[in-house]
Amino acid sequence: MTLTPRRPRPAAATGLAGLLALAVLTGCAQEDPTDDEVTSSTPTVDDDVATSSAPDESVVTSEAPDDSAATSSAPVERGPITLAATDGSFEIEIPGRWEDAIDLVDDESILVAAKDTERIDDFFTNVVVTQEEYVQNLTSAVERTAQELAGEDGEYELLEPAPVDGNRAPGYTLVREVDGVSVHQTQRWVSHDGTLYVVTFSAVESQAEESAPVLDDILASWTWND
Repeated sequence: MTLTPRRPRPAAATGLAGLLALAVLTGCAQEDPTDDEVTSSTPTVDDDVATSSAPDESVVTSEAPDDSAATSSAPVERGPITLAATDGSFEIEIPGRWEDAIDLVDDESILVAAKDTERIDDFFTNVVVTQEEYVQNLTSAVERTAQELAGEDGEYELLEPAPVDGNRAPGYTLVREVDGVSVHQTQRWVSHDGTLYVVTFSAVESQAEESAPVLDDILASWTWND
């Protein structure tokens, strides 16, 4: 799927930009791996090696296992990964298990796209940041957009502004269906030096509460480069 290039958008369309970016991430995320990917990523063990490496009961002793060996073989938890906006205007940190997904989108207004590497209910938790046209009254625009995106039968919740490196970012949450999956989305709007940045964070509804701290950490890590 290819999104249209950036152009001036009304307030509701501005909020929708992040949701459209989500559709691209979702579509790509659900693709099954190719046979080559499965083959290359699945470790194999030669039968002869597996047989010859089995422990010989005759040489088993009562010695306690070496704790240092067990420690060295434990998986190493990666620290946060720093991602820079495509225009260099800011940087954020994403969890170590996440990955950069900017190559999955094709819209010059999208400055950052990242997603979890673990799928839940055929969906990858993800974040997208778009650059939008400046709006005068940010709080009113956020509330109006939330109402229009939710529609007459939808529900949304307005959020208290969150700090973003010296700026205040109002926002809202709503739930929508994406390919048959109930997705909980949070949008935060950040106005900085005459530019509006819209952050869209998406997770399956069942994981909304558990994944919320991830967005908090991303916003807390936000650093302007001006």
